[in-house]
Amino acid sequence: MFLALVRPLVTPHSTETLILGAGYAGLAAAALLAAEGRGVTVLEAHDTLGGCASFFKTGPYTFDVGATTFSAVRPDRPAGRVFAHLGIEPAFERVDPGMVIRMPHADVVRHASIDSWIHEAQQHFSGDQPGFWKQLYHLEEQVWSLIDGKSYIPPVTMRDWMRMVDPRNLVSLPLLPGLVRPVRHLMQQYGVDNDPTFRRFVDEQLLISTQNNAAGAPYLTGAMGLTYPSETYYPVGGMVRPAILLLRSITQNGGTVKFRRAVTSIERHDRRWRVTCANGDVYDAATVVSSIPIWNMASLLSGDADQGPARWFQKHAERFPRVWSALTLYFALDGVPSVASPYVQLHLDEPLPWVHSDSLFLTISRPGDTQKAPVGHCTVTVSTHARIDDWQGLSPEEHAERKAIMTRAMVAYIKRRMHEFDGMQWIHEDAGTPWTWVKYTHRHHGFVGGLPHATRQPLLTLPPNQTPFPGLYHIGDTAFPGQGTPAVMLGAWNTVERILS
Repeated sequence: MFLALVRPLVTPHSTETLILGAGYAGLAAAALLAAEGRGVTVLEAHDTLGGCASFFKTGPYTFDVGATTFSAVRPDRPAGRVFAHLGIEPAFERVDPGMVIRMPHADVVRHASIDSWIHEAQQHFSGDQPGFWKQLYHLEEQVWSLIDGKSYIPPVTMRDWMRMVDPRNLVSLPLLPGLVRPVRHLMQQYGVDNDPTFRRFVDEQLLISTQNNAAGAPYLTGAMGLTYPSETYYPVGGMVRPAILLLRSITQNGGTVKFRRAVTSIERHDRRWRVTCANGDVYDAATVVSSIPIWNMASLLSGDADQGPARWFQKHAERFPRVWSALTLYFALDGVPSVASPYVQLHLDEPLPWVHSDSLFLTISRPGDTQKAPVGHCTVTVSTHARIDDWQGLSPEEHAERKAIMTRAMVAYIKRRMHEFDGMQWIHEDAGTPWTWVKYTHRHHGFVGGLPHATRQPLLTLPPNQTPFPGLYHIGDTAFPGQGTPAVMLGAWNTVERILS
């Protein structure tokens, strides 16, 4: 009887570096470290990779589950720098126009060319549109120059602070007000804030890129969010295809990726980190790089409730008690609609149940992308913002009923507004709610989209990549520099530089 109650000893799997999560942040960090000869093991809770940029298959159709666009793939930008460094060449198609915004009054076409876009903006909106947009593009270039090669931002150690006060960085001081002044400040300067149609246009563009609006988003990061459609890329086969190339790079350089390894605890043990998984596996490492969101990390770490790693993450989590979740809709069509861009932001002219945005974002697979749909067919992923309060405390039956109502409403609305789909059969329909994100990504309450960029919580105050605890690092969309694929890949790059320095 006594022997039966004794827990068997588990010999930990020992590795140099553990990466928690196989989204773009975790995969990029693991690939970069493996390329430098570091021993790397990636633990992923799901049975596939990509995180919030993952996929699912239904028959011959492949759907992106969430994030659907790529940007910053030039060699001097975060995603492009990672791919170039690793010798990876994803199949990207540059999209021009980068997006079509279907507003209630007209379609606004987001041309890639700056001059063409400014001309388009002048046709639809009032005020000094040329001055406003030229300033945004100028700010965007300045921001990339500011963060390029500066892994010590935000400063954590004394060495970081000493590098921050380097005289060569003084040229960036005029940018600092852009971290605490909102986009609306610039809009007022250029007289474009008086146009309610343009205010709505900007708010909806910012919501999908910064998780905020013109009144709350800092104009420095807002500039990057508003200008990104000029550098929009369509990943052939879906968002998961570049992730697969990162996975191959990891394994080719000696790294290991373990799926179905949901982390249940992280603890400090003999100056190393010990990570336990739901299947009973235990991993031991000198360094842990976690892309698990801050809310989850606070509950996974052991230690004193008033100090230590658990409390450090809890304090950061308390600063963001509520962030966005998402509602999603997926369907296939037995045709290929003629739309100027695969990306359509559909502005609402009526409210939809439990939708807390004034728009839906549609991604339509491109003709010829047979990895996503057979010839003559296409897939469509639709996403919009949701609040978890609408979906908490429901019974499974109540959730199913609410999900069905939401699905019917979104389908009917899209059929009414997207005349390009007329006459095409909807072959497949599926939908997702915050419950879906909890089930498949294990994210606390189904929070997705990352931490909003906000003037009240400036960029430099986001949780840093280097924690105060030796060998523990934090990346992903709840760490600096924030949400979005380019941002999480930049965070991975900077973190690897810290580890290797």
